[in-house]
Amino acid sequence: TGLTDVAGNFSRTVHRGVVKVPDDRLERVAELVQPRKVTPAEIEFIDAPGLSGGEERRGTVEFHPELRQADAFVVVLDAFTPQADPVRDVRRLLDEMLLLDQVLLEETMERRERRMQLTGDKSIQSELDLLRRCRESLERGQPLYAVSLAPEEERRLRGYQLLSAKPLLLVANIAEDAISEAETVEKRLAPLTGERVEAAAMCARIEAELAALEPADREPFMADLGITTPALEQVIRKAYRVLGLISFFTRSEKEVRAWPIRRGTTALKAAGVVHSDMERGFIRAEVVAFDDYIAYKSHAALKAAGKLRLEGKEYVVQDGDVIQFRFNV
Repeated sequence: TGLTDVAGNFSRTVHRGVVKVPDDRLERVAELVQPRKVTPAEIEFIDAPGLSGGEERRGTVEFHPELRQADAFVVVLDAFTPQADPVRDVRRLLDEMLLLDQVLLEETMERRERRMQLTGDKSIQSELDLLRRCRESLERGQPLYAVSLAPEEERRLRGYQLLSAKPLLLVANIAEDAISEAETVEKRLAPLTGERVEAAAMCARIEAELAALEPADREPFMADLGITTPALEQVIRKAYRVLGLISFFTRSEKEVRAWPIRRGTTALKAAGVVHSDMERGFIRAEVVAFDDYIAYKSHAALKAAGKLRLEGKEYVVQDGDVIQFRFNV
C-alpha cells in the first residue's frame, strides 16, 4: 500500500516497511498444532512523497511516481492542530487525484485513437469505450474506485495505475488528549467512506511510544491511557480489508502460517501463493473452516464429523480456511 501523509510537507526519500497483520486466529491454530514457527501475513507500506492535499493548490501537484504502483493508499490526515479539517483535506486530495487521472486518460485516449486511425485496429475500440466511461466519471467529480466495473474491466484498468482507482484508508492523526474522541473523529469521516474507503483515528505520538516499549511494559501504559487495543493494529487490519485481502492458514509441525490472498482467489491460485510447484502439480485441497478446526481440534475428529472437505482447483478460498494442498510434480 502507499502511505500518503497530507498533514505536512514531504521529503524526497521513499521509505519502505513490512508490517505483520495481527490475527488472533493464527495464534489459536498454533496453540493446537504447537509448531516450531508461527508466521503471520504481512503488508508492505511505502512512506513516499505524495499528493499534498493539506495545502492550497499552487498551480502544480507534487507527487511521487511510486504512488501509482501502490495497491491502495493510507492517507494520514491532520486532526490535531487548531486549523485541522480532515474532511476538507481529503476532498482536496481527491480533487488532485481526479485531475491527474483525467490528464493521463486524455493523453492515453489521444494515442489510442491515433493508433486506431493509422492501423484500422478495431480491437482498440473496447479499450477506448472503457477509458471514455472513466473520463466521464472523473468529469463528474467521481473517483474511479466508486465506478462499477466488471472484473475484466478492473484488470484492464489496473495497468494504467490511476490514482483515484485505488482504495483508501483515511487515518486521522489526533492529539494525545483526544484519544477518547477517536470514534467521534471517525464519524466525521464517515460520509467519505464506502465499500473501498475506510476511516480510522489514532494518535501517532502515542502509537510510536507503544511500539518502542517492551511487551511487559506496554499493557500498563495502555491501561493508564484507557486503551484496550493499539490503534496501529486496527489500522493494519483496516488496511488489509481495504486491499480486498483475506487470509488462509497452512499448518505443520514445522510452521503455522497465514497467507494473504485477494478475496475470490481459487484453491489453485492459493496453492501457487504457497509454492509454484503446488500450483503446477495441484491435485486437491483439504479444507477445514477455521471455526470447525478450533471446535474439533484434531484431524480424526474433523474427518469423523464430516468437516474435512476435499476441494478442487476452482474452489474459492474463504477467509480463515485451514488448508493442506495435495500436489504431484
